[in-house]
Amino acid sequence: MRVKYQKRRQLFGEYQASHVIWINTLKDEVLIKFNILDQAGNLLYKIMEPPESDNYELTQANISAEQINEIQQLLMKNDPDFDWQYDADVALILGSFGESLARRHWLIRDSKKESDVIVDYIFESDAEHANEEIFQTDYFEKGITEEEVIEQYLLPKMIERKDVDTVQVNIAEAGVVNSYRVTIQECD
Repeated sequence: MRVKYQKRRQLFGEYQASHVIWINTLKDEVLIKFNILDQAGNLLYKIMEPPESDNYELTQANISAEQINEIQQLLMKNDPDFDWQYDADVALILGSFGESLARRHWLIRDSKKESDVIVDYIFESDAEHANEEIFQTDYFEKGITEEEVIEQYLLPKMIERKDVDTVQVNIAEAGVVNSYRVTIQECD
């Protein structure tokens, strides 16, 4: 089977996450808290996503309109299928961006401790099932290439599930994380 796909690098500018806390509740739900910093390490904002919620709680925001606009532009490049320009919900914009940075922060930290390659990915459904996301993390032996992860592992999983056409993937090894959005364009 021949699969044509597009691999687009995800961009995050000079922003970084800090004080990332992932809490698993007794009900097996996840609460996420984190800070987002600028290049100089200054706190821009704090975010919390309560368990089983799609809403972000924004606190201690010290972020300029220019920085919000820059983050919005980065999101538009990273996820062109979502209308970030239309959505004026600043908490959603900053929370979505921050959550991606928080995942990268976790991967940088853990991949320094592991000898394996850590692959963290989110399958996204087509327009009909737009609200469904499937998060997973897998570990591969050192030496596997990004192309092998995508072509031999992720693409077959996407093809197997007919409702999935896109995956956002972070591939981490020895403290270095590369992030991509992979979309199937054609499948023969």
